[in-house]
Amino acid sequence: MLSSLFQLKSRTAITQDVDIVVSAEMLGLTAENIKEQIVEADDRYFLQPSRRRGATHQILYCRLPGWRTDGRCVKVDILVPPTLGLPEIRSSGVVHINSIPVMTLFDLLVMKLQGWWDHRTSLRADFRAKESDDVNDIYALLDRADTVNLSYDDEIYGHYQDFADKARTHLRRFVSVYGGNRQWRQLGFPV
Repeated sequence: MLSSLFQLKSRTAITQDVDIVVSAEMLGLTAENIKEQIVEADDRYFLQPSRRRGATHQILYCRLPGWRTDGRCVKVDILVPPTLGLPEIRSSGVVHINSIPVMTLFDLLVMKLQGWWDHRTSLRADFRAKESDDVNDIYALLDRADTVNLSYDDEIYGHYQDFADKARTHLRRFVSVYGGNRQWRQLGFPV
């Protein structure tokens, strides 16, 4: 069975990865437990051992549907706060789209800023190579935030001070590199 998975991987085109942040309600489960449950529940998902030397975790992949995507899959990362400095997800910080609970646009934008900074300052070349994708994602989220009239003052209320401080720090770093003060200020962000 393992060899067939490796053969599949070698023929498979991997697209961008998908990050799933798991809420505090699932505490007690590790990311590895959650991956296993996903694989058991849906045959589109499969696990492969990490190729990094000494790693004990497995990588979760999802096969993409449709004839045009035949043989392609996407890497799925399961993130359990406080992994990578992610904040706990508040129940008020969740919206539902097609019955799927998703993070608010504001929280996602702040986390994307943090991810951009982590990739930009990483010692790993493969992480630094993700910076341009992060920047594109941030601008797309910023455009969306403008479309839905997101307001920093409305959104920051109820977050822990540490989250608010990190949001301002990463935002200032981003603006110092890429500019765009006016667009951020229109949404009330302190730049």
